[in-house]
Amino acid sequence: MEYLNITHPDWQNMWDQLASDPRNGGDPVCACAGQGWEYMGSTADHHHFRHPCHPATEKPEYSYIERAGVAFAWA
Repeated sequence: MEYLNITHPDWQNMWDQLASDPRNGGDPVCACAGQGWEYMGSTADHHHFRHPCHPATEKPEYSYIERAGVAFAWA
């Protein structure tokens, strides 16, 4: 697992993809009780996020965003 910083080329794209998740309605934070989506790190294939109490479900939620180019790695 690696941790990408905000200067990494994937940074903005992964947050944009998180916002496009139907649970989030275009909001990459989804603030609820002072908490929001947290970036947990990245593997070779995915970026990992968690939300301790998502406002849409009122329970912990997880999201795994596929890294750019992974779908074409087999080609």
